[in-house]
Amino acid sequence: MAYFLDFELETEGLTFHPRPETELLVEKAVELISKEDLSSEAYPRRNSSLAKEDSRILDIGTGCGNIAISLIKYLPLSRITALDISDTALRAARENAKRYGAEERIEFIKSNLFENLKGRGNALFDLIISNPPYISLEEFSLLPEKVKRDPYLALYGGRDGMDFYRKIVKGAPGYLKRGGILLMEIGYDQSAAVKYMLDSSGIFKDVEIYKDYSGIDRIIKAAKDG
Repeated sequence: MAYFLDFELETEGLTFHPRPETELLVEKAVELISKEDLSSEAYPRRNSSLAKEDSRILDIGTGCGNIAISLIKYLPLSRITALDISDTALRAARENAKRYGAEERIEFIKSNLFENLKGRGNALFDLIISNPPYISLEEFSLLPEKVKRDPYLALYGGRDGMDFYRKIVKGAPGYLKRGGILLMEIGYDQSAAVKYMLDSSGIFKDVEIYKDYSGIDRIIKAAKDG
């Protein structure tokens, strides 16, 4: 069992346990979709819907469904497609969505990143959001044992921790509407590298980095240009 924002979520003991930093990722997504600044009032307003329009959102690596379920609560007019490669994670996510009455607005798909979205028509999204695995090989060996209990695939981001960012930045433009937003959580020392990746893509613009409560670069945002 794990706790995230206002939710108590089943993780089946095998899916990634949501971290407090990821709550900021959800809050930033709500701000971007609702066009409301939550910086000073995020916690008191969590019980209120901020939805202003019907938005299509893609959640990559949904895990126990914490991001998708939270977004449905605060943006109830949105429609969410949630992807994960793990059957265990998807089973937990579906159960959690059902528990909070969100199952009808979230489509769960087993997929390795964008793989199983192909051939599904014009699957264009207003927002693609992800907290991908970003732990490097060296960092993984130094993690506390309690963190290592989370699934390896939910943590390990390749030798330099950047594998999933490369794949998401490459694949996301094909699934974003013009002006659509890509929003990702990043590791404490990855902001410069991911920003360079987005800036040099020739596809993304308006790249911004947001810090967590400890002053660490934690979230990166970019908009599809054209």
